Amino acid sequence: MNVANTAPAAVPLVLTIAGTDPSGGAGIQVDLQVMRDLGCHGLSVITALVCQNTRGVRSFETVSVSTLRAQLDAIAEDFDLQAIKIGMVPGLGSFEVLADFLEEVDRRVAVVLDPVLASGDGRSALHADGWFEGLERVRERIDLLTPNVPEAAQILGLDDPGSDAAALACELHRAGWARVLVKGGHLPPGAGEGVVDVLADATGERNFEPLSRVEDDVRGTGCQLASAIACYRARGLSWEDATIHARQYLNGLLHHNARRIGRGRPLVVRVRTEPE
Repeated sequence: MNVANTAPAAVPLVLTIAGTDPSGGAGIQVDLQVMRDLGCHGLSVITALVCQNTRGVRSFETVSVSTLRAQLDAIAEDFDLQAIKIGMVPGLGSFEVLADFLEEVDRRVAVVLDPVLASGDGRSALHADGWFEGLERVRERIDLLTPNVPEAAQILGLDDPGSDAAALACELHRAGWARVLVKGGHLPPGAGEGVVDVLADATGERNFEPLSRVEDDVRGTGCQLASAIACYRARGLSWEDATIHARQYLNGLLHHNARRIGRGRPLVVRVRTEPE
């Protein structure tokens, strides 16, 4: 198996490896929407079937390692990828299969991992025993890790995440992650402050321009940001520029496309107006 980007298609090909969301607000379903929005063709491999809606997660079922491997093999034998976005990987067995797949992926293929440890409201765990050990198995092939503040703290083994996203990003980079974007949306805002995300890599750290907050806790923001970064990288932008464009894209969705379509948290809805 050899997954390369040596013969790019007319449209950039981006693979999402993640869990499902029947409500269309997160996971595979929203990743594919982002990819289409940003001019890429989305390919998908499912790691878990998640029973959830806008009110929360009820349960999930991990896709067997044999089925996960078969999905990845099917993609590998047919497509030349430009980028990969990884979301929910439920446990060690899934990570082992993913590690074998990534070892065959051309180094020019951008790989973004958005770690998923719990539901967006923090009430439901979305990982099993061995998750942190499995995460280490893929670390060397991940180009960008995109945790929020609580996830960054858990990966580092900290009981208290504190409120310094820059410190967390730099510590994860020192721990061996090539490039880390710690998202500040979970931090309590100061007076008039927007959302500040911090990127740390071999060149140092970068605080991105604060983006205006929305009042509601919209679902699927981490999935969409990671997918957007992968898309912009697939289209040839640098990591920094890809992150800048992805943050602006997501912020626009949050301010203009967030809707309450169910009885729980809002999500981003793509509203298409038919021509008259």
